[in-house]
Amino acid sequence: MKKTMMMILALVAGLSFNAYAQATGLMDIRSKLLTESQKVKALFPDTKDVILVSSMVDSCILTASQLDAYFSQLGIFNTIKKDDVTPAAINFLEQWLNGIKNTNDLNIKSLSAVTQNIQAKTKLHLERLTGYFTDLNTQIDQELAKLAALKKTLGI
Repeated sequence: MKKTMMMILALVAGLSFNAYAQATGLMDIRSKLLTESQKVKALFPDTKDVILVSSMVDSCILTASQLDAYFSQLGIFNTIKKDDVTPAAINFLEQWLNGIKNTNDLNIKSLSAVTQNIQAKTKLHLERLTGYFTDLNTQIDQELAKLAALKKTLGI
């Protein structure tokens, strides 16, 4: 029994460290989105695509805010004693990540639908943002896989 508990604790601790490492990947994408939003915002004075540019900036800010909230939740989650991890805590993290992913899917769909009559500079930023949202979904899938492994380990 003692050996089993030690193995579970070691696995939980390892997964926690991986969660922090994964958050770094998510943080990198967040930084890219905020940097890109500043570049997109700089297009306002010279663009005919004002509505699209505004939408692109808004999607970046919304996604960064969602990631900030996830980082806060992850910090709270990591303060829970390893023995006290509840299914509700893990489910909440999973639901939040799925919500971010759904928002990203909407962003990708919306940005991909705009293909005609846009300026070249706007199109360049649109393609970059689509790539960032796609990369973010990949990172989220990896984070969800780690949470699924944690649930399985804990028998949740």
